[in-house]
Amino acid sequence: MNAQLDKSKKLSLTNLYFNRFLAIRYSTAFLLFLNLYWAIFLLGSKSYTAILPIMLFTLGAFTAFEQVKLYRHHDNFLPFAKLFFQMMLLICGVLVITLYTSLFHIFFPFLKDSQPVLNTIMGLLIGSGVMAFLMLKRLAKIQRNEDKHFKRIQAYEEIIN
Repeated sequence: MNAQLDKSKKLSLTNLYFNRFLAIRYSTAFLLFLNLYWAIFLLGSKSYTAILPIMLFTLGAFTAFEQVKLYRHHDNFLPFAKLFFQMMLLICGVLVITLYTSLFHIFFPFLKDSQPVLNTIMGLLIGSGVMAFLMLKRLAKIQRNEDKHFKRIQAYEEIIN
């Protein structure tokens, strides 16, 4: 009975540490599929710029695998996640700048150049950029053990020990 209780406590701690990265996992998944769809549309348009979302998708896949590994081997530092969100923030910023220029059709040849389309793309880019920025802040807090989840984990460890 005591061994099962210890196993249950260990599993609870493992899940708590893993759940510190929950928002990062969901953000990674959202951006991963956003880049996948963008790449598919660019490939359908036979555009050489498809390399950009393919590279972001690949980096996002490495980020996802890095996060899966966290369940067995907890670590506060996620280099692929940090790089992925930094690149997403940079690319979103560059794309926002090019949105109202002639470069729009290089990155989005499958879209019509109309105000509703531009507004939608602008919203997606700004939303994705804000998401990437917030995830970078969260990663930094986790790395320094300053996140709320870590404080809850410490309180839980004090209770069970």
